[in-house]
Amino acid sequence: DLPKEQQVVGKWSINRIQLRLYSGTTFIKDTILPNVPKPENFVQFDSDGKFEYRFNKSTSDLGTYEFGGSGSLIANSTPVAYNWTMLTLTNVLFTVVSKGTDPAFPGYNVERYQTFVR
Repeated sequence: DLPKEQQVVGKWSINRIQLRLYSGTTFIKDTILPNVPKPENFVQFDSDGKFEYRFNKSTSDLGTYEFGGSGSLIANSTPVAYNWTMLTLTNVLFTVVSKGTDPAFPGYNVERYQTFVR
């Protein structure tokens, strides 16, 4: 029952990333990205607003994060900015979604669901 600002703090393993691809409003494909840690996939939120994210690569995106309105969590890092809407937040499970375009899928709108666990 902690406030989200305290509950999100710490290191979370990235358990799963699921993509839903749309052409306009038409659903095209649902896929789960392979989890290939190098050596680990994680996101970390520090109590002082610092942020670290690593998925399937050996270097991390580093930056800062803040909470926005309507359950949003915005992390600004180099080279990527993450704009997530929080879906679930417990002491062991944290799920978020982001919506937008992705250069890996040109011409599609992408919903990216991420599941973090600890």
